[in-house]
Amino acid sequence: MFKKIFTIYILAISLNTEAKLLDKVSGVINDKVFTLSELTRVNETLDIRTEIAPFIYKSKKLNNTEILNLLQKEFIIKDKLSELGFVISDDAVESRIIETERSLNLNREELLVFLNSKNIGFNEYFELIRQAMEYSVFQRRIIGPLVTITDQEIKNYYYKQNSNNKALSFKYKVIDFTIPSNQLITKEDIDNFPKILETYRTTGTIPSIYSEIDTLDLGDVSDEDVSQDLSIILKKTDESSFSTVYIKEGIAHSFYVKKKDLVESSDFLKKRNYIYNEIFLKKSDSIAQNWFSREILNYYILNNL
Repeated sequence: MFKKIFTIYILAISLNTEAKLLDKVSGVINDKVFTLSELTRVNETLDIRTEIAPFIYKSKKLNNTEILNLLQKEFIIKDKLSELGFVISDDAVESRIIETERSLNLNREELLVFLNSKNIGFNEYFELIRQAMEYSVFQRRIIGPLVTITDQEIKNYYYKQNSNNKALSFKYKVIDFTIPSNQLITKEDIDNFPKILETYRTTGTIPSIYSEIDTLDLGDVSDEDVSQDLSIILKKTDESSFSTVYIKEGIAHSFYVKKKDLVESSDFLKKRNYIYNEIFLKKSDSIAQNWFSREILNYYILNNL
């Protein structure tokens, strides 16, 4: 293996110095060589690639280093899927293309005309479809099981997207922390009070000037159970957090929201799967990057750009 790799490395250097005569070797992963013309061709067809495989080609403007990294990752994906027994056959790719033709109401000749207008040949299109299918399996079988999404995350996402919707309703578990309001003299005192309470909750220590703090477990509370101004404060407070200070009748309140549940409206239920997929995409991108960072150590890689 080392001899093979060394030979590839020498070849890369040799071709690099004679680029006028031969296609330059731009990169290597194990025994797979990527030439400059391959990278250039990918660059020339990024428009159609972002349409067919948007989860792989996320931008219509990529430099050669970025393209090489994508191709090397593609090699790793294919290699890992092969280890797990997942191989996207030619028949599977052909079936997917036929499905696409039917959904677009195109015959093969019309598809070829379309591809020609996008500056891509059928063979390139065929392999791009295979690449997209492999990436889909990679996401489902390898990355998917590493992604965890809680109901609360989905509800929080929905709330942030609809925070101005007055029809939103929540149920809470709340503890009321109170102190005479005359002990919070300045605006800075008021702003810092929730932070002091967080320290008090976790350590049990509090500045002596706030020794008159009282607590009252309000139990289960809904938006319908409280005044409108207090409902607004609770809606803006995240779960496991203290609210901003609410002053009434000489008493300063900061509410610790132990639990916050969105009342599941028909609109929320309708958008739940969409929100799940949005969160999944964001999390899976980060997890995939970490996965590649670890996995790439198992491969011999040469970048010669």
